Amino acid sequence: MTYGFDAQLAEVLNAATENIRRTVAANLTPAPRVELPKPRLLGGLSQAVAPLQSALERLDAMMPENWQGQRLAYKDMVRLMQEGVPLAWVPPADVIRHLLAAQDVACRVEILDDHRTEILASCSKVLDAVTDERFAAQRTLLEECVRMIEGGMFSGAQALAANVWDTLVRALAFANPAWLTDKGWWPGYSKISQRVPSIGIDDDATIGQFRKAAVFLPFATALEEFRGQDPVPGGFNRHATAHAAGVVQYTAANAVIALMLAVSVLREIDDQGYPVQLRA
Repeated sequence: MTYGFDAQLAEVLNAATENIRRTVAANLTPAPRVELPKPRLLGGLSQAVAPLQSALERLDAMMPENWQGQRLAYKDMVRLMQEGVPLAWVPPADVIRHLLAAQDVACRVEILDDHRTEILASCSKVLDAVTDERFAAQRTLLEECVRMIEGGMFSGAQALAANVWDTLVRALAFANPAWLTDKGWWPGYSKISQRVPSIGIDDDATIGQFRKAAVFLPFATALEEFRGQDPVPGGFNRHATAHAAGVVQYTAANAVIALMLAVSVLREIDDQGYPVQLRA
């Protein structure tokens, strides 16, 4: 299912905050030759700001915890997530800002390497928050991935995280008939990448639709087709991880991305209570 994404949606929280600031400034600046008693001024200001502030807080509370209160550039985040970088639930907001400011893929890889410690700490924290005991084994495996990356065993962590993510994708798919064939069969990875919630940078969408799609946006890149005769992709790719084990696909940065992707999906399932049919 594909949603649109309003060009202004990405800045809605920033715009709302700016509106609050302007409302405050307008109410605090007296009109020429008009003096308002201080109690009346403050009462009017409170009445003017309260609905906007409440709406801002509700919008902010809809977002993953690592976005809340951070005034992040959502439109730019869509672009980055579509390029395969998970941003929902992990990594920390400061790392997201660095990634958004990066000029190219090489710079983003450097950021992932330089901030690996903070990213792994955020992954551990998010995994600790997963309470659904149906996923105890997958949570434990991802905790093992964290320790492997900490110990420099990037290839093993990438392969394991990719498989945990694959298991979670299948758990979601088999509980969602719209993702499957008419007979309820697995449709293939290319169909899955087309059927998960998605949005485009310049499309129309509600905040709710954007929020629902956010964790799934990296799927398209991670599930891009890779055949034996194709060049091995440099970024994390599920098929290349499984079928092209080597120095091009297996990197420290791809291990971190695979881990973030699996952690974000697991935490999203737990937080949103998505129906799943886990076959593991």
